[in-house]
Amino acid sequence: MNITVLGTGIMGSGIAKVAGSKGFRVTAWNRTIARAQALERDSIRAEADLSKAVSQADVIAIVVFDGASVLDVLESSYRQAPSDAVWVQMSTIGTEASHQVREFAAERHLHLIETMMMGSKDQANSSQLILIGGGDAALFDRAAPFLDAISKKLVHCGPEVGDGTAVKLACNLWLGCITAAACQSVKVLERQGVNPQLFLDVIAGGTSDSPYAHIKGGKAIAADYSPQFEVSALEKDLGLMKSVMDSVGFRSDLLSLVMDLYAQSDGTGHAHDDISAVATSFE
Repeated sequence: MNITVLGTGIMGSGIAKVAGSKGFRVTAWNRTIARAQALERDSIRAEADLSKAVSQADVIAIVVFDGASVLDVLESSYRQAPSDAVWVQMSTIGTEASHQVREFAAERHLHLIETMMMGSKDQANSSQLILIGGGDAALFDRAAPFLDAISKKLVHCGPEVGDGTAVKLACNLWLGCITAAACQSVKVLERQGVNPQLFLDVIAGGTSDSPYAHIKGGKAIAADYSPQFEVSALEKDLGLMKSVMDSVGFRSDLLSLVMDLYAQSDGTGHAHDDISAVATSFE
């Protein structure tokens, strides 16, 4: 099976490397081609020409930043892709953009599904992603060898592209809130001169425990904000969730407070650091 990965940022690079390690023939493309070329040491072929990158693909994974970027790569490459290729839209782009992408694909008879990702750098590099799917179940069956190789679980949320997006935004809303809450607990103990690790020790194994609290709380304690999930990316996702809430008349006061915290960390130079850098907003 020939796999093409369009976009080799933190997540795309991990997906490409894992697929390559599982025996797939992987081609990688990125606007800044040096980022794709860095994967050549993992036996992945880097291709600077987008049209050539998709020309032999059985599965094309789109892992770019936003809806405009997804539509751009589709518009620029769909004519050169095999007519039976399965396009796997993996970028978190929001409800409105997902509908636009779905319509674009339908008008051109493209085989499109979406699989939003839960997990960050470590999970992408170790086949531990959870995929949140939307689209035709038969296309998921065709792409299953690739999807199974890069993930530990897939939750199919409905038959339309956009069904997975709705669930992914709700999940990232939770991630944003729990990260800010864990970092707040860490920082308030530090302010009192109390070892913040005790907070994580207390919740460990209890009903209020979360692996994410330990990951992000631990990074806050160490002041290690090396990126796994960048602040700017979460801000984009939370903004998409805010738009959904506004469109359905759902209160967003809690989300607005959380967004303000990430905006503060962004404003002090942490836009491309890990979301645990929200801890700096409590200093």
